[in-house]
Amino acid sequence: MKVSYEQRPVLKDALKKLINSYGAPLGLGLIILLAALYILLARGRGPLPEFPRDRGDFMQAARAERRLEELAKAVAQNPNDIKALDESGRLKFQLGTTRYVEAIADLERARALGLADPRAFYYLGVMYQAVGLYDFAAQEYRRFLNNFPGDAEVRMLLAKLYYSAGDYPGAVREYEALRRDGADDAVLLENLALARWKNKQDPAAALAELRTKGAPGAFLADYAEGRIKYELKDYPAAQALLARAAAAAGAGAFADQADLFWMAGDSAYKNKDAAAARGYLLELLKGSPGHEEGKALLSKVEKTLAAAEKARLAAEKAAEKAAAKAAAQKKK
Repeated sequence: MKVSYEQRPVLKDALKKLINSYGAPLGLGLIILLAALYILLARGRGPLPEFPRDRGDFMQAARAERRLEELAKAVAQNPNDIKALDESGRLKFQLGTTRYVEAIADLERARALGLADPRAFYYLGVMYQAVGLYDFAAQEYRRFLNNFPGDAEVRMLLAKLYYSAGDYPGAVREYEALRRDGADDAVLLENLALARWKNKQDPAAALAELRTKGAPGAFLADYAEGRIKYELKDYPAAQALLARAAAAAGAGAFADQADLFWMAGDSAYKNKDAAAARGYLLELLKGSPGHEEGKALLSKVEKTLAAAEKARLAAEKAAEKAAAKAAAQKKK
């Protein structure tokens, strides 16, 4: 059960009626009872209404800048203006990564002054993660989830953050919490499979379930299992799986596209399949031209292919000479 913003006036009116009907002592007791009930009901609520998280919901940049000028004046007049600091921090968040440090400063200042808005936990979590302060980011996500435990987006962000930080038990715990809440999409299963493997658990069940999710699931299963085989140095198995994944990957549509083509190319090279390695590495550098490992390996592959072509031409020439010599001897 949820308590929406629209329900709050109803609760307020009810409290007034109770006080008027029963007198202050009993009314006070009922206020405490209803407050406890409200907190209990609110604990499982979903994301806050009017809570912009996606760029499409953000204020137009020019308008945001004008509003920030007004807020800067308000803060200059009253450095303890919590509302102005809060709004300023949120608008700077919406303007992008170049304003994150300023946004963090505003929101942290507002919080130090007494701001009690759970939305700040989300914004601070995203920004701390973006600037590389992962422990701070995880703490903010946890605070947000304490208020809104059913928020799948933030739980997924926290799980990925744990995985990136090497906290694989934490990642598994969060992914499995999402599963208990009913989430079973392909990306979640892929992440769960990799997290379980990193946590020294068997990923087979998650991979098998992933392969039941149609073409997208099969693609992600091939990628995840290929990654596992690659890290285990089982390059023949890795190449076979990653080759299927590379064939199914949409151009630029997969977030781990660079990793996919790098591992496929490196596996092929280690399997002495230089032609296949060249193809994967060219795809890698097409999308990620600054990939230094890819450029270095492609240079080796090109030299290997050039040497192989030179050897082939030499062998062909030697065969032609041998055939000509044999023909001349036959004429004698």
